[in-house]
Amino acid sequence: MSTWQEERRANRAAEAAIRRADKDAEAQRRRADQAAAVQLRQERADTARDRRVRAVKAAGAWVRSNVLELLFVPVIVVPAVLAWTAMAAYGQEVFGPAGVLLPLFSEGAMWTFAFAVPMAQRAGRSTGWLHLGVWVFAAVAAILNYVHGQTVAHGVVMALVSVGGVVVHQLITASPLGRRPTRAERDHARLQRLAARRVVAVRRAAVRQAAAALAADGTATLVHAPGVVRLRRRVLGRARLVPAVVAGLPVAGGAGDSIAEQIAAEIGEYLGALPAPRPTADAADDRPGTGAEIGARPAGTAETDTAPTDPKITRYSARVRAAIDGERLPADPSRKQVQRFLRCRAEDAAAVHRVLFPAHPDNGPDDDGPREEVTA
Repeated sequence: MSTWQEERRANRAAEAAIRRADKDAEAQRRRADQAAAVQLRQERADTARDRRVRAVKAAGAWVRSNVLELLFVPVIVVPAVLAWTAMAAYGQEVFGPAGVLLPLFSEGAMWTFAFAVPMAQRAGRSTGWLHLGVWVFAAVAAILNYVHGQTVAHGVVMALVSVGGVVVHQLITASPLGRRPTRAERDHARLQRLAARRVVAVRRAAVRQAAAALAADGTATLVHAPGVVRLRRRVLGRARLVPAVVAGLPVAGGAGDSIAEQIAAEIGEYLGALPAPRPTADAADDRPGTGAEIGARPAGTAETDTAPTDPKITRYSARVRAAIDGERLPADPSRKQVQRFLRCRAEDAAAVHRVLFPAHPDNGPDDDGPREEVTA
Protein backbone atom coordinates (compact mmCIF):
# COMPACT_ATOMS: atom_id res chain seq x y z
CA MET A 1 0.00 0.00 0.00
CA SER A 2 2.72 2.37 0.90
CA THR A 3 4.53 1.48 -2.30
CA TRP A 4 1.53 2.42 -4.43
CA GLN A 5 1.15 5.76 -2.72
CA GLU A 6 4.78 6.54 -3.18
CA GLU A 7 4.54 5.76 -6.89
CA ARG A 8 1.46 7.92 -7.15
CA ARG A 9 3.20 10.83 -5.41
CA ALA A 10 6.20 10.35 -7.67
CA ASN A 11 4.03 10.40 -10.77
CA ARG A 12 2.29 13.57 -9.60
CA ALA A 13 5.63 15.21 -8.94
CA ALA A 14 6.90 14.20 -12.38
CA GLU A 15 3.77 15.53 -14.07
CA ALA A 16 4.10 18.80 -12.17
CA ALA A 17 7.72 19.08 -13.24
CA ILE A 18 6.76 18.45 -16.86
CA ARG A 19 4.05 21.11 -16.68
CA ARG A 20 6.47 23.59 -15.18
CA ALA A 21 9.03 22.80 -17.89
CA ASP A 22 6.37 23.25 -20.58
CA LYS A 23 5.32 26.57 -19.07
CA ASP A 24 8.94 27.71 -18.89
CA ALA A 25 9.54 26.70 -22.50
CA GLU A 26 6.34 28.44 -23.64
CA ALA A 27 7.33 31.59 -21.77
CA GLN A 28 10.78 31.42 -23.28
CA ARG A 29 9.32 31.04 -26.76
CA ARG A 30 7.01 34.00 -26.19
CA ARG A 31 9.92 36.10 -25.00
CA ALA A 32 11.97 35.06 -28.05
CA ASP A 33 9.07 35.84 -30.40
CA GLN A 34 8.58 39.20 -28.76
CA ALA A 35 12.27 39.99 -29.05
CA ALA A 36 12.26 38.91 -32.70
CA ALA A 37 9.19 41.05 -33.36
CA VAL A 38 10.78 44.03 -31.65
CA GLN A 39 13.99 43.53 -33.66
CA LEU A 40 12.01 43.20 -36.89
CA ARG A 41 10.06 46.39 -36.14
CA GLN A 42 13.31 48.15 -35.33
CA GLU A 43 14.89 46.97 -38.57
CA ARG A 44 11.86 48.11 -40.55
CA ALA A 45 11.94 51.45 -38.81
CA ASP A 46 15.66 51.82 -39.48
CA THR A 47 15.15 50.90 -43.13
CA ALA A 48 12.31 53.39 -43.50
CA ARG A 49 14.38 56.07 -41.77
CA ASP A 50 17.37 55.40 -44.03
CA ARG A 51 15.10 55.53 -47.06
CA ARG A 52 13.67 58.86 -45.96
CA VAL A 53 17.14 60.21 -45.26
CA ARG A 54 18.37 59.13 -48.70
CA ALA A 55 15.30 60.61 -50.34
CA VAL A 56 15.77 63.91 -48.51
CA LYS A 57 19.46 63.98 -49.44
CA ALA A 58 18.70 63.15 -53.06
CA ALA A 59 16.02 65.84 -53.17
CA GLY A 60 18.39 68.34 -51.61
CA ALA A 61 21.15 67.45 -54.07
CA TRP A 62 18.72 67.75 -56.98
CA VAL A 63 17.50 71.11 -55.75
CA ARG A 64 21.06 72.36 -55.30
CA SER A 65 22.01 71.21 -58.82
CA ASN A 66 18.84 72.66 -60.42
CA VAL A 67 18.49 75.95 -58.59
CA LEU A 68 18.61 77.91 -61.85
CA GLU A 69 15.89 75.80 -63.45
CA LEU A 70 13.69 76.03 -60.36
CA LEU A 71 13.90 79.83 -60.47
CA PHE A 72 12.32 79.74 -63.91
CA VAL A 73 9.47 77.37 -62.96
CA PRO A 74 6.97 80.16 -62.19
CA VAL A 75 7.93 81.96 -65.41
CA ILE A 76 7.22 78.77 -67.36
CA VAL A 77 4.21 77.36 -65.51
CA VAL A 78 2.11 80.52 -65.01
CA PRO A 79 1.99 81.53 -68.74
CA ALA A 80 1.29 77.91 -69.68
CA VAL A 81 -1.68 77.71 -67.28
CA LEU A 82 -3.08 81.06 -68.44
CA ALA A 83 -2.76 80.17 -72.14
CA TRP A 84 -4.21 76.68 -71.56
CA THR A 85 -7.34 77.97 -69.78
CA ALA A 86 -7.81 80.79 -72.31
CA MET A 87 -7.59 78.43 -75.28
CA ALA A 88 -9.98 75.99 -73.55
CA ALA A 89 -12.56 78.76 -73.16
CA TYR A 90 -12.03 79.91 -76.77
CA GLY A 91 -12.38 76.38 -78.06
CA GLN A 92 -15.62 75.95 -76.14
CA GLU A 93 -16.96 79.12 -77.77
CA VAL A 94 -16.03 77.89 -81.26
CA PHE A 95 -16.60 74.13 -81.09
CA GLY A 96 -18.96 73.77 -78.18
CA PRO A 97 -18.31 71.46 -75.20
CA ALA A 98 -15.70 69.50 -77.15
CA GLY A 99 -13.73 72.70 -77.71
CA VAL A 100 -12.11 72.36 -74.30
CA LEU A 101 -9.72 69.97 -76.07
CA LEU A 102 -8.35 72.76 -78.29
CA PRO A 103 -5.33 73.41 -76.00
CA LEU A 104 -4.22 69.82 -76.63
CA PHE A 105 -3.52 70.88 -80.21
CA SER A 106 -2.09 74.36 -79.78
CA GLU A 107 -0.41 74.33 -76.37
CA GLY A 108 0.01 70.56 -76.12
CA ALA A 109 1.83 70.15 -79.46
CA MET A 110 4.13 73.07 -78.67
CA TRP A 111 5.08 71.71 -75.25
CA THR A 112 5.47 68.16 -76.60
CA PHE A 113 8.12 69.33 -79.05
CA ALA A 114 9.69 71.51 -76.34
CA PHE A 115 10.11 68.55 -73.98
CA ALA A 116 11.33 66.29 -76.81
CA VAL A 117 14.27 68.58 -77.64
CA PRO A 118 16.29 68.08 -74.40
CA MET A 119 15.40 64.37 -74.38
CA ALA A 120 16.83 63.99 -77.89
CA GLN A 121 19.93 65.97 -76.90
CA ARG A 122 20.61 63.67 -73.95
CA ALA A 123 20.16 60.64 -76.24
CA GLY A 124 22.58 62.08 -78.81
CA ARG A 125 19.98 62.31 -81.59
CA SER A 126 19.41 65.14 -84.04
CA THR A 127 17.17 67.98 -82.83
CA GLY A 128 16.78 70.08 -85.97
CA TRP A 129 13.25 69.00 -86.84
CA LEU A 130 12.21 69.12 -83.17
CA HIS A 131 13.31 72.75 -82.93
CA LEU A 132 11.34 73.48 -86.09
CA GLY A 133 8.25 71.83 -84.58
CA VAL A 134 8.58 73.93 -81.43
CA TRP A 135 8.61 77.22 -83.31
CA VAL A 136 5.94 76.20 -85.82
CA PHE A 137 3.43 75.27 -83.14
CA ALA A 138 4.49 78.27 -81.06
CA ALA A 139 3.50 80.41 -84.03
CA VAL A 140 0.19 78.52 -84.28
CA ALA A 141 -0.53 79.08 -80.57
CA ALA A 142 0.37 82.76 -80.82
CA ILE A 143 -1.94 83.26 -83.82
CA LEU A 144 -4.84 81.48 -82.13
CA ASN A 145 -4.42 83.50 -78.95
CA TYR A 146 -4.17 86.72 -80.95
CA VAL A 147 -7.37 85.90 -82.80
CA HIS A 148 -9.04 85.14 -79.47
CA GLY A 149 -8.33 88.61 -78.14
CA GLN A 150 -11.28 90.99 -78.36
CA THR A 151 -8.98 93.90 -79.08
CA VAL A 152 -5.56 94.23 -80.65
CA ALA A 153 -3.96 94.86 -77.26
CA HIS A 154 -5.65 91.83 -75.74
CA GLY A 155 -4.60 89.70 -78.69
CA VAL A 156 -0.95 90.76 -78.45
CA VAL A 157 -0.88 90.12 -74.71
CA MET A 158 -2.46 86.67 -75.07
CA ALA A 159 -0.09 85.77 -77.93
CA LEU A 160 2.98 86.76 -75.94
CA VAL A 161 1.77 84.92 -72.84
CA SER A 162 1.04 81.76 -74.84
CA VAL A 163 4.61 81.48 -76.20
CA GLY A 164 6.48 83.06 -73.28
CA GLY A 165 6.72 79.87 -71.28
CA VAL A 166 8.04 77.73 -74.11
CA VAL A 167 10.56 80.40 -75.12
CA VAL A 168 11.97 80.48 -71.59
CA HIS A 169 12.01 76.67 -71.48
CA GLN A 170 13.98 76.45 -74.72
CA LEU A 171 16.45 79.09 -73.63
CA ILE A 172 17.38 77.32 -70.38
CA THR A 173 17.06 73.65 -71.34
CA ALA A 174 17.14 73.09 -75.09
CA SER A 175 20.21 75.20 -75.77
CA PRO A 176 22.37 75.12 -72.62
CA LEU A 177 25.41 77.39 -72.69
CA GLY A 178 28.69 75.60 -72.12
CA ARG A 179 32.18 76.86 -71.50
CA ARG A 180 33.23 79.40 -74.08
CA PRO A 181 36.22 78.09 -76.04
CA THR A 182 39.45 80.04 -75.90
CA ARG A 183 41.04 81.81 -78.83
CA ALA A 184 43.56 79.00 -79.26
CA GLU A 185 40.80 76.37 -79.26
CA ARG A 186 38.79 78.33 -81.85
CA ASP A 187 41.87 78.71 -84.07
CA HIS A 188 42.65 75.01 -83.74
CA ALA A 189 39.08 74.06 -84.65
CA ARG A 190 39.16 76.42 -87.65
CA LEU A 191 42.42 74.93 -88.91
CA GLN A 192 41.03 71.43 -88.49
CA ARG A 193 38.01 72.35 -90.60
CA LEU A 194 40.22 73.90 -93.30
CA ALA A 195 42.47 70.82 -93.36
CA ALA A 196 39.47 68.51 -93.60
CA ARG A 197 38.01 70.49 -96.52
CA ARG A 198 41.35 70.47 -98.33
CA VAL A 199 41.72 66.72 -97.86
CA VAL A 200 38.24 66.22 -99.31
CA ALA A 201 39.10 68.45 -102.30
CA VAL A 202 42.34 66.54 -102.95
CA ARG A 203 40.53 63.19 -102.74
CA ARG A 204 37.87 64.39 -105.16
CA ALA A 205 40.50 65.50 -107.67
CA ALA A 206 42.35 62.20 -107.21
CA VAL A 207 39.17 60.27 -107.95
CA ARG A 208 38.59 62.31 -111.11
CA GLN A 209 42.18 61.71 -112.31
CA ALA A 210 42.41 58.07 -111.24
CA ALA A 211 42.83 55.28 -113.73
CA ALA A 212 40.68 52.16 -113.58
CA ALA A 213 41.85 48.56 -113.48
CA LEU A 214 39.16 46.51 -115.21
CA ALA A 215 38.88 42.88 -114.17
CA ALA A 216 37.71 40.00 -116.29
CA ASP A 217 34.33 39.91 -114.56
CA GLY A 218 33.66 43.57 -115.37
CA THR A 219 34.45 45.04 -111.97
CA ALA A 220 36.66 48.11 -111.88
CA THR A 221 39.12 49.31 -109.25
CA LEU A 222 40.49 52.83 -109.15
CA VAL A 223 44.27 53.08 -109.35
CA HIS A 224 46.02 56.19 -108.05
CA ALA A 225 49.59 57.34 -108.71
CA PRO A 226 51.24 57.80 -105.31
CA GLY A 227 53.40 60.80 -104.63
CA VAL A 228 53.46 64.35 -103.31
CA VAL A 229 50.91 66.46 -105.18
CA ARG A 230 49.49 69.97 -105.07
CA LEU A 231 45.94 71.02 -105.83
CA ARG A 232 45.94 73.46 -108.75
CA ARG A 233 42.71 75.37 -109.25
CA ARG A 234 41.77 76.67 -112.65
CA VAL A 235 39.82 79.76 -113.54
CA LEU A 236 37.53 77.65 -115.70
CA GLY A 237 37.14 73.98 -115.05
CA ARG A 238 37.81 71.68 -112.16
CA ALA A 239 40.89 71.59 -109.99
CA ARG A 240 43.64 69.12 -110.83
CA LEU A 241 46.50 67.46 -108.95
CA VAL A 242 50.01 68.25 -110.13
CA PRO A 243 53.29 66.79 -108.84
CA ALA A 244 54.94 68.91 -106.17
CA VAL A 245 58.41 69.07 -104.68
CA VAL A 246 58.58 69.86 -100.97
CA ALA A 247 61.86 70.98 -99.43
CA GLY A 248 63.21 68.41 -97.02
CA LEU A 249 61.25 65.49 -98.48
CA PRO A 250 62.61 62.96 -100.97
CA VAL A 251 61.22 63.17 -104.47
CA ALA A 252 58.84 60.24 -104.76
CA GLY A 253 58.62 58.32 -107.98
CA GLY A 254 55.42 58.84 -109.88
CA ALA A 255 53.96 59.11 -113.34
CA GLY A 256 56.25 62.03 -114.22
CA ASP A 257 59.34 59.99 -113.39
CA SER A 258 58.24 57.12 -115.60
CA ILE A 259 57.65 59.50 -118.55
CA ALA A 260 61.07 61.11 -118.01
CA GLU A 261 62.73 57.69 -117.91
CA GLN A 262 61.04 56.69 -121.17
CA ILE A 263 62.19 59.89 -122.87
CA ALA A 264 65.75 59.43 -121.54
CA ALA A 265 65.73 55.82 -122.75
CA GLU A 266 64.64 56.87 -126.24
CA ILE A 267 67.29 59.59 -126.38
CA GLY A 268 69.92 57.15 -125.15
CA GLU A 269 68.98 54.59 -127.80
CA TYR A 270 69.13 57.27 -130.49
CA LEU A 271 72.52 58.55 -129.36
CA GLY A 272 73.82 55.04 -128.97
CA ALA A 273 72.94 54.30 -132.59
CA LEU A 274 75.04 57.25 -133.77
CA PRO A 275 78.77 56.73 -134.48
CA ALA A 276 81.24 58.01 -131.90
CA PRO A 277 82.23 61.65 -132.55
CA ARG A 278 85.56 62.09 -134.34
CA PRO A 279 86.91 65.58 -133.69
CA THR A 280 88.88 67.29 -136.47
CA ALA A 281 92.49 68.23 -136.16
CA ASP A 282 91.66 71.90 -135.53
CA ALA A 283 89.23 70.99 -132.77
CA ALA A 284 91.76 68.63 -131.24
CA ASP A 285 94.33 71.44 -131.26
CA ASP A 286 91.88 73.88 -129.69
CA ARG A 287 90.72 71.42 -126.98
CA PRO A 288 93.41 68.88 -126.35
CA GLY A 289 92.27 65.73 -124.69
CA THR A 290 88.52 66.37 -125.11
CA GLY A 291 87.48 63.93 -127.78
CA ALA A 292 90.40 62.48 -129.70
CA GLU A 293 91.16 59.96 -127.01
CA ILE A 294 87.57 58.87 -126.92
CA GLY A 295 87.58 57.68 -130.49
CA ALA A 296 91.13 56.42 -130.34
CA ARG A 297 91.27 52.69 -130.74
CA PRO A 298 94.12 50.32 -131.36
CA ALA A 299 95.09 49.67 -134.93
CA GLY A 300 93.05 47.01 -136.53
CA THR A 301 90.15 47.38 -134.02
CA ALA A 302 86.88 48.42 -135.58
CA GLU A 303 84.26 50.39 -133.67
CA THR A 304 81.72 47.67 -134.16
CA ASP A 305 83.94 45.20 -132.36
CA THR A 306 83.03 46.70 -128.99
CA ALA A 307 79.52 47.86 -129.86
CA PRO A 308 77.23 47.05 -126.93
CA THR A 309 74.28 44.75 -127.37
CA ASP A 310 72.52 45.67 -124.10
CA PRO A 311 70.20 48.72 -124.49
CA LYS A 312 71.07 49.77 -120.95
CA ILE A 313 74.81 49.87 -121.77
CA THR A 314 73.96 51.84 -124.90
CA ARG A 315 72.08 54.45 -122.87
CA TYR A 316 74.87 54.64 -120.29
CA SER A 317 77.47 55.07 -123.06
CA ALA A 318 75.49 57.91 -124.61
CA ARG A 319 75.24 59.66 -121.26
CA VAL A 320 78.99 59.35 -120.66
CA ARG A 321 79.76 60.72 -124.18
CA ALA A 322 77.46 63.69 -123.54
CA ALA A 323 79.09 64.31 -120.14
CA ILE A 324 82.58 64.28 -121.67
CA ASP A 325 81.46 66.67 -124.43
CA GLY A 326 79.95 68.94 -121.81
CA GLU A 327 83.18 68.75 -119.74
CA ARG A 328 81.37 67.20 -116.79
CA LEU A 329 83.79 64.27 -117.04
CA PRO A 330 87.44 64.28 -118.02
CA ALA A 331 88.41 63.14 -121.49
CA ASP A 332 89.81 59.86 -120.15
CA PRO A 333 87.74 59.01 -117.06
CA SER A 334 88.41 56.01 -114.90
CA ARG A 335 85.96 53.28 -114.05
CA LYS A 336 85.28 54.80 -110.65
CA GLN A 337 84.48 58.17 -112.21
CA VAL A 338 82.11 56.55 -114.70
CA GLN A 339 80.40 54.58 -111.94
CA ARG A 340 80.00 57.65 -109.72
CA PHE A 341 78.58 59.63 -112.64
CA LEU A 342 76.10 56.95 -113.72
CA ARG A 343 75.36 55.73 -110.18
CA CYS A 344 75.13 52.20 -111.43
CA ARG A 345 76.66 48.85 -110.57
CA ALA A 346 80.37 48.23 -111.00
CA GLU A 347 79.72 45.62 -113.71
CA ASP A 348 77.72 48.08 -115.81
CA ALA A 349 80.35 50.81 -115.33
CA ALA A 350 83.08 48.38 -116.44
CA ALA A 351 81.07 47.43 -119.54
CA VAL A 352 80.56 51.08 -120.48
CA HIS A 353 84.24 51.80 -119.88
CA ARG A 354 85.26 48.90 -122.16
CA VAL A 355 82.91 50.12 -124.90
CA LEU A 356 84.13 53.71 -124.83
CA PHE A 357 87.78 53.18 -123.92
CA PRO A 358 88.92 49.76 -125.12
CA ALA A 359 92.59 50.88 -125.14
CA HIS A 360 92.48 52.17 -121.57
CA PRO A 361 95.07 50.53 -119.25
CA ASP A 362 92.25 49.50 -116.88
CA ASN A 363 90.70 47.38 -119.65
CA GLY A 364 93.15 44.61 -120.38
CA PRO A 365 92.65 42.07 -123.18
CA ASP A 366 91.45 39.42 -120.70
CA ASP A 367 89.56 41.77 -118.41
CA ASP A 368 85.96 40.61 -118.13
CA GLY A 369 84.95 42.65 -115.12
CA PRO A 370 86.02 45.29 -112.67
CA ARG A 371 89.22 44.73 -110.78
CA GLU A 372 89.35 44.76 -107.04
CA GLU A 373 91.72 47.22 -105.44
CA VAL A 374 94.37 45.65 -103.28
CA THR A 375 95.53 47.77 -100.45
CA ALA A 376 98.94 47.33 -98.95
